[in-house]
Amino acid sequence: MTHEQASELLAAFALHALDRDEEQAVSAHMQSCAQCQDELASLREVTEQLGSAVGQVSPPPRLREAVLAGIRSRPDVITLRRGWVVAAAAAVLLLVLAALGVSLSRQLTALSARLAAQERVLALLAAPSSRSVPLTGSVTAAVRFVYDPDRGRGALVVSDLRDPGRESVYQLWLIAGAQPESAGVFRPLPGQPIVLPVTADFSRYQAVAISVERAPSGALQPTTTPVLLGKL
Repeated sequence: MTHEQASELLAAFALHALDRDEEQAVSAHMQSCAQCQDELASLREVTEQLGSAVGQVSPPPRLREAVLAGIRSRPDVITLRRGWVVAAAAAVLLLVLAALGVSLSRQLTALSARLAAQERVLALLAAPSSRSVPLTGSVTAAVRFVYDPDRGRGALVVSDLRDPGRESVYQLWLIAGAQPESAGVFRPLPGQPIVLPVTADFSRYQAVAISVERAPSGALQPTTTPVLLGKL
């Protein structure tokens, strides 16, 4: 297998999406190709970040206690007819279940959004023309910009980035010469990676950067020195 053939299959190799013969051929090539080894390590770093991007959806921990508290009779209710007790308990249960439904609906909406973002990054990684750029700077974090220049689609993948404070947000910039262009704002979520989709003509830009700006919508141009930077 040639270097070009192996390079095109690296993203699929990182996702374990190759058949047995292709996987063995890529593995054999990488034993003597440092460039492919480095690129594979970069791709796997992104996929490992995505592995924890989807959290489990669980009912509120006190659901059982809330239901029991709602249907438990007080001493002065003993004299009530059984039908009224059952009706009151059913009403409380319905209220609790309604509240649970709203909570789960919100969690499922957030989960669907994270899954869609994860699928976008996986599709980018699987593209032969995809690129993965690490961002480094004055803060310690696992931050990469994954993009496909042929299709003009990309995504910022962020984990372990500290909270900028209640009055601040992180803002992503695409840099063309001396004219940074905003590509969106975000805030880190404790224990969860952030995936920020980006659509652009990446041939116009030389770098991507992240700065800390005023919440909630950021700035028209950077007002602070970027804390993270990566060259495209």
